[in-house]
Amino acid sequence: MRLLSKILWLLAFLAATFCWMVLFEHGFSMKGFNQGVREEWQTLTELVTSKGEQPAQDTPANPPIRK
Repeated sequence: MRLLSKILWLLAFLAATFCWMVLFEHGFSMKGFNQGVREEWQTLTELVTSKGEQPAQDTPANPPIRK
């Protein structure tokens, strides 16, 4: 039962932190908060579900070693 309590407190802390960060980054209005939650949640889900894919780079994978 103690573990459940700790998990719930952790989830509450994460939710409160997310809300505060959205408020500070997108403004203290309902419109800014709603829009910010959507944007940040989309960014967060893309980050989690990216499955380690790296963006394409213009440089070669193994650049030559210079001496």
